[in-house]
Amino acid sequence: MSLYSHKGLTLIELLLTIAILSIITSLTIGSFNWLVERSSAAATKSNIERAFALARFTAVTEQTIITICPLDSSKKCTNDWSLPTTVFRDPSSSLEITDPNQPIKSLALPSGGYLTPSNSFNGPRKHFQYRSDGSVRGTLGNLTWCPQSRNPESAIHVRINFGGRLAWSRDSDGSGIVETASGTDISC
Repeated sequence: MSLYSHKGLTLIELLLTIAILSIITSLTIGSFNWLVERSSAAATKSNIERAFALARFTAVTEQTIITICPLDSSKKCTNDWSLPTTVFRDPSSSLEITDPNQPIKSLALPSGGYLTPSNSFNGPRKHFQYRSDGSVRGTLGNLTWCPQSRNPESAIHVRINFGGRLAWSRDSDGSGIVETASGTDISC
């Protein structure tokens, strides 16, 4: 029987444990970032679907033009899609809120990333509109969401067709990146 009882860890055991934990942590951080990006993409997709469904439904039920756009401080449509996006009644198609009864709902579309619209005649698209029959008023368009890391493998892309329906892009060539309507990989 020894006079000293051994309790605790030796220095070598402690260093070995720290080294193993460091390796495991470094391996899981990449997976965690990917998980956060996918979660943000899913939240953004849900927000976009909600906003466009609400706009289309309201246009048909109220038989009026409905606009979806981010608003600047003067309540006019802007092309800064990082701002909260508002769905509002716009019977005169003025692309601005002038009456307190116009707004239907305000939503933060992008979650943890950047939302970029397609280009229109004079730069990035400021708005989307629905007619009273539920179809798109004006030209077709699309929105691309990219995570803050700008990793296109986590990005999402939606097209709005003439019928007013959303079409989510898919990765059809197996590259891990969704494609535009023309078949090219989206870029962030």
